[in-house]
Amino acid sequence: MPFTLDTPIPGPHPQVMFTSLLVGLDGSIEAQVALAQAILVGQRFRTRIVLAHVSPPAGRTGEMALGAPWMEWTPSNTPSTRVELERAAYVMLEDAAGAVKRAGLDAEIVVREGVPADVLRDLAEEVGVVVVGRSGIRGAMATIGGDPLGPDTRELIRRCPRPVLVCGSQPTPMDRVLVAYAGGPASEGTLTFASRFAGIMGAHLDVLHVAPNEDDGRRTLARASGALSLAPLDFETHFIEGNLETAIPETVRRLGCNALFAGAHREEGSGWMVPSHTLIILRLTDIPVLVHMQPTSPGARLTTAHRRSAS
Repeated sequence: MPFTLDTPIPGPHPQVMFTSLLVGLDGSIEAQVALAQAILVGQRFRTRIVLAHVSPPAGRTGEMALGAPWMEWTPSNTPSTRVELERAAYVMLEDAAGAVKRAGLDAEIVVREGVPADVLRDLAEEVGVVVVGRSGIRGAMATIGGDPLGPDTRELIRRCPRPVLVCGSQPTPMDRVLVAYAGGPASEGTLTFASRFAGIMGAHLDVLHVAPNEDDGRRTLARASGALSLAPLDFETHFIEGNLETAIPETVRRLGCNALFAGAHREEGSGWMVPSHTLIILRLTDIPVLVHMQPTSPGARLTTAHRRSAS
């Protein structure tokens, strides 16, 4: 079947893909940026935002060094008990919910205990997109070899059933979107998703294909161009003969892109396979990167325990 923008994406209807967002909050600066990015997108999609905090399992209270966004803990005032830290988490979530509601959007609060990537993956079943920072409180303590991606973010994008928007160091309007296009099924799904996002946001779409052979690369881009030309979109295609490590950062700078969409595909028996080029993109850029997975059918509903609308 030829690829067109009418190619169906299973799961939530594409027009409501950003009308429910899950934001993971742990008190870090990166999480605050994720919240601000979610609000910016949410104002265009009239989004319901679910604000989630995951407390470490019992016995690991030391990892809960968080607080409301305006708080800066010092050795003299850092909460020392689980009760105090959980109270601080609710203060943080209520403050975030207030920011969401001031933007005219609906907010919900979820508090769970467990491994962050596992809990967020489960909560993601009920939303369109998950929004997180590149790192966080635990990532700052556990970063390996200077990797800007925290361990929870790396694990989440490998296993999440929904697209994951990994934010940069500051929120952007996401109105010039670069799509990393390789030509395969994962790229086609990503391009369809990005085109619908751009159509609703009124964003300009740039489609980049990087390959060692120009003739093959141009043919690959022609398929993308043909599909995009069927919709009323503002778009351009770009071919670079070379490698992603240099092409992606250079293209982002040259075109002024402030968001990037890349794909992931299913690996039999072990969840999502995030291609190495997607991880390269996340590590070489400082703009929001949406890692697109083909959505799955919604799973079990969340229990009502520890979940409530923000009052």
